[in-house]
Amino acid sequence: MKKIKQRVAYGITSQTKKKKGLFLAKAVALSLALTSFCFNAQAQNPKIKVYFTQPVDNTLSSGVNATYLNNVVFDTLAAYINRAKHTIDICQYEYKTYSGDPIYVALNNAHTRGVKIRYIQDGSYASTNTGVAALNSAIPVIASPTTSSYGICHNKFVIIDDYSSTDTTKATVWTGSPDWDYGMTVGDYNNVIIFQSKKLAHAYTHEFDIMWGDTTHGGASNSSASLFGPNKPNSGSHIFYVGGSKVELYFSPSDGVNNQIVSTIATATRDLYCGMFTFTENTDANDIVARKTAGASAYAILDNYSSGSSSPYTSILPTGLGNHFVGYVSSSNLYHNKYLIVNPSAPCDDPKVLTGSHNWTSSADTKNDENTVIVHDATIANIYLQSFAKDFKTISGNAITVPTNTCSSTTGINSINNSESEFNLFPNPVLDALNITLKNAGETLSVIITDQLGRVVLENTASQTNEMKLNTSALNTGVYFVSVISGNNHYTQKIIK
Repeated sequence: MKKIKQRVAYGITSQTKKKKGLFLAKAVALSLALTSFCFNAQAQNPKIKVYFTQPVDNTLSSGVNATYLNNVVFDTLAAYINRAKHTIDICQYEYKTYSGDPIYVALNNAHTRGVKIRYIQDGSYASTNTGVAALNSAIPVIASPTTSSYGICHNKFVIIDDYSSTDTTKATVWTGSPDWDYGMTVGDYNNVIIFQSKKLAHAYTHEFDIMWGDTTHGGASNSSASLFGPNKPNSGSHIFYVGGSKVELYFSPSDGVNNQIVSTIATATRDLYCGMFTFTENTDANDIVARKTAGASAYAILDNYSSGSSSPYTSILPTGLGNHFVGYVSSSNLYHNKYLIVNPSAPCDDPKVLTGSHNWTSSADTKNDENTVIVHDATIANIYLQSFAKDFKTISGNAITVPTNTCSSTTGINSINNSESEFNLFPNPVLDALNITLKNAGETLSVIITDQLGRVVLENTASQTNEMKLNTSALNTGVYFVSVISGNNHYTQKIIK
């Protein structure tokens, strides 16, 4: 990995020819990206945004076009930093600055206007992280351990304005696959996902504080209390609802992330698509092949440089998937994504995307600091599908075949998670009223109903009760998802209107 990361993309002098003419292109591309988002904003979850660093195939759009940020992904990050008013916490594996780099400039400007910033970098890259060295010396920075028992701090997340005394609605989390260097935005394949959610941001802050060793924002790090890697406790909360979409959050190595990967693969009833930089876990590869054997359509793209000598790349996936597997071979760029898309062609079968910093390796699961999100949202799954389809066609020369949507019938009305004994929805199919009863209720009972595009169509909250009746007469005919939340219990079930 380090060999290719010393490529010319890091050298400012050698970039000069390549960068001539790019600044105008960057401005145009950023303008188009923002225009595209504004055009589609009404049709997607406004609290979740997704961007890609390579072209996408919008012909597969189910209504919301995926957005390609042509060399402006870090300009977009800088724009978020420029809007920060109170706090910024960063945990970033690698940061190599380059000519025209907007990130450290935005961070230094934020510091100047009074934003409190904390920064955690990977210890093995600390001496070469030129972007960190370019930060104002008053911005506190710590590095992860470099002991043999520890892996790497491979996180890639930014938390903006979690600590805000005036507006808690602006808390934002930026995460995904890119390291911060010129090649990651120009030639490499990456994805970014951004959440606007106070609760999710606070969960990320909790993880950050464990590594920082301090829970008072703005305080100095405490090396005696700082915990990394295998020494960390379980992060605690894992289920969140962002704009009506269910989002799962896990940190490595404390949260058993590979178990979540295996579980997510197992839910693929219709189709799945895997795009990975480093993939060495044989179990995960065999599980993907098993889903294909069970009847699901399955595709995979793996990076040759990082995965080329592993069994998933050399034998398991090529043998099991045939021409539905392709390796990305390049002397200068990386297929750096780390995501899994499940059931994007079946909105009634809980479509979801698993993404973050976590490569599918034993070290990522047991030694590294990583973050992983699983987003249950049909629109987000389709957006990632648009990216994967273009990647696969560009790399292999062949188009993927996406299964037709089989959700028009009323068959298969089952609970997404085996929790029928814990709560009950009736009648199903529903007409004008939906009754919800919960076996073990907390202080509050919240119910959120979303459509197949992940949009909230009905919600209600009540206190000190284990039952609720919702008026569903205004809902159109179709498939919906009912999320029931009470205390630490979260259940989801499909219904038909």
